[in-house]
Amino acid sequence: MTKETTQRGWLVGVTLALLLLAAFVLRTWHVDYADGQLPHPDERSTVAFYAPSIHWPPAGISPLDKRQSPLNPLWDISRGERRSYTYGHFPLYLLVLTANTANKLAPLAEQLGAPADFVTTLRTANGVPGFAIVGRIIMAVADTLTVLLVFLLADRIYGRRKGYRWVGLLAAAFAAFSVLQIQLSHFFAVDPISTTFTVLAVYGALRMAQGRSWGWAVVTGVGAGLAIASKFSALPILAAPVVAGFLIWWRGRGERKRGKEGKAGKEGKTV
Repeated sequence: MTKETTQRGWLVGVTLALLLLAAFVLRTWHVDYADGQLPHPDERSTVAFYAPSIHWPPAGISPLDKRQSPLNPLWDISRGERRSYTYGHFPLYLLVLTANTANKLAPLAEQLGAPADFVTTLRTANGVPGFAIVGRIIMAVADTLTVLLVFLLADRIYGRRKGYRWVGLLAAAFAAFSVLQIQLSHFFAVDPISTTFTVLAVYGALRMAQGRSWGWAVVTGVGAGLAIASKFSALPILAAPVVAGFLIWWRGRGERKRGKEGKAGKEGKTV
């Protein structure tokens, strides 16, 4: 590795870090807007009606019991009727788990001398306004990870293989400053996190096809699964591992064919 290559890699790393920082700041800026009014209808229904009802079932009730388990957002236990929750369950469970964890950390934060406003935010994390704040932060983190994954994807295709490292940075910059992505990250809507796992699946499929690695096959499967678990319309992402598997098979078929032809050629020369 030459000194020039090292310096270039350092510059790429610093630039990427600044882009990720800018992306995160833009996505969390004034995250407590609207004074708890919840103007987005999907966010409002999730944090006000569904999230407060999700908790671990009491003893004697199976978590998988769709009629009695409070983990099922599709069933109203108190009324004994179906509910029309239209999004994937993963973001909802992640929201409730994160908010309840934050609530339990409030006493520790107070003991450590954290600012009073921060302690109050932790204590109210599993209430309706708190669910909204926590959910928006989750979406901001997820969309910032999308910016990173976009860089890795572009850098893998054009940067490390062809030497155009600026392509990955340009792609990351477009994602970081995309107005739509910044806007959607200010609501607890599932689009940002579904996109994160969709891009992860595409990146994993690319690495899987290039390296024939079982590890990347697992990453691709996890990414595709969580993308669909976040929003069912992400179902077409299942094409990513299928295409990667086909490319691996096709490449292996060609290598086996060339191997047989080479072996036959050597035997012919021997004869």
